[in-house]
Amino acid sequence: MKTCVKWVACLALFFSACGSALGFEPLQGHEAWVLKSRVVPTPTKMELAREIVTLDNTLALTLCVKKDQDKALKAVETFFPLWFAGQKPRVSCENLQEEIVPDGYKISARGQTMRIAAESDSGILNALKTLRQLAEATRGTLKTVSFFVPEMEIDDAPKMAFRGIHVCWFPETAPERIEQAIRMAAYYKYNYLVLEFWGVYPFEKYPEFCWKEYATTRAEVEKLVALGESLGIRLIPQINIFGHASWSRITSGKHTTLDFHPEFLPLFEPDGWTWCLSNPNTREVLSNMVLELCEVFDNPPFFHIGCDEAGPCATCIDCRRANYGELFVDHLKHFTNLLAERNCRPMMWHDMLITRQQFPGYVANANTHTKDILGKLPKDLVVCDWQYGSPKENEQWSSMRFFKEQGFDVVACPWNNRAGVVSQAKTVCNAQLYGILVTTWHHLSGLDRMYTMFSVGAQSAWRADHPALTNDNFNAHIRQIGWDMKLSEYDKTGVTDYQIPTQTSGSPH
Repeated sequence: MKTCVKWVACLALFFSACGSALGFEPLQGHEAWVLKSRVVPTPTKMELAREIVTLDNTLALTLCVKKDQDKALKAVETFFPLWFAGQKPRVSCENLQEEIVPDGYKISARGQTMRIAAESDSGILNALKTLRQLAEATRGTLKTVSFFVPEMEIDDAPKMAFRGIHVCWFPETAPERIEQAIRMAAYYKYNYLVLEFWGVYPFEKYPEFCWKEYATTRAEVEKLVALGESLGIRLIPQINIFGHASWSRITSGKHTTLDFHPEFLPLFEPDGWTWCLSNPNTREVLSNMVLELCEVFDNPPFFHIGCDEAGPCATCIDCRRANYGELFVDHLKHFTNLLAERNCRPMMWHDMLITRQQFPGYVANANTHTKDILGKLPKDLVVCDWQYGSPKENEQWSSMRFFKEQGFDVVACPWNNRAGVVSQAKTVCNAQLYGILVTTWHHLSGLDRMYTMFSVGAQSAWRADHPALTNDNFNAHIRQIGWDMKLSEYDKTGVTDYQIPTQTSGSPH
């Protein structure tokens, strides 16, 4: 039996290598470009032919999987009918004989046969996403009856293990926009999404730490976490445990808690921007919040604790008279240990750990209290180095390399600067950093911004050596996501709430 399986695998490889001799006529020129530009991120190797494969009940689909075959079958049974007009192929499974990296996949399609190979169900799901982006509705009918794709040979694998995107949930953000972002990130084969709550999560023990009229629910968040899991993307919670303690943009002058509940003043520095680290009640409150979100997010492998732009700090009487650097170190060690008990690693922004004198031209906000603490921090911390500008000539992103030299896993965090996204992704690969976490902040709307953050980011995470193509197909992909969500309201479709907007989706006012 083993000999037979090996023979079948060798035969498949032979057919792949000799495709042109067997009538596989590759597409060239404009037609090839039109089809290839639909796929985001662009596969490492993709050859498409003139002949087509119909994605219907007559398709013989073979899944070659190393582990979790049941999950791979379930992925096909779930998403093939959903994405391809209710059609159900004839599916069989084989044990994978070749080596494929995690999340990578191979597709070979001829006639009405298709072979998808992957290490596990995540790779199979990524292959289905590629097929959906390539697929066209069968022509000549009033309504869709089936889809087809070209005959193909595709071999694809990500350049990075950690491929993340950071999304903020503001009071003004419609829940549908959060779901849309999760689905879009998964569609573009990100495998992590950091979800930061800006005063919208109703903590069970502390309802005062939420805008009650804009609160989501625990059930709604758990539903999104489960949705992400089904689509191949893991959701990571974020709350800020140092700066940004108002959980509101500083330009708004708002404070989620203190605007209505001044009785909680002792938990914050007098101006409200930073948590009071000298008050033991602060640690208790934040610890309970972290543990609750760990439960809601189904014991995530990471937890983002923020810690950026924490100035001014050490301003209350107890903090300013303490050894504040040691307070901060102890604060971070506590949460690292708390999360480690749950096999979870903290992620934190980098800027309070380095000075502008050390790294001129880079984001660096360390003050006299925090500038010398890096060597005292646990190495389990994942440092998220956010640099939002354009790269300089021959840019090396030296701060990211510095943190790695100090023994930390480092995630590059660009924003909506295309050149910056591509340049940082190249540094991640060249310096063998941990991965990328593209940030979105209050810009979760608009074609050009969404394209840069979602499409260019994904392209760079999978193809650091290859620029993103065009945004021609981004709206089509958003529309497909809308079908999955079964949207029926005008302001929930597309990339803006309204064509002539009074406010952009996700912007806090």
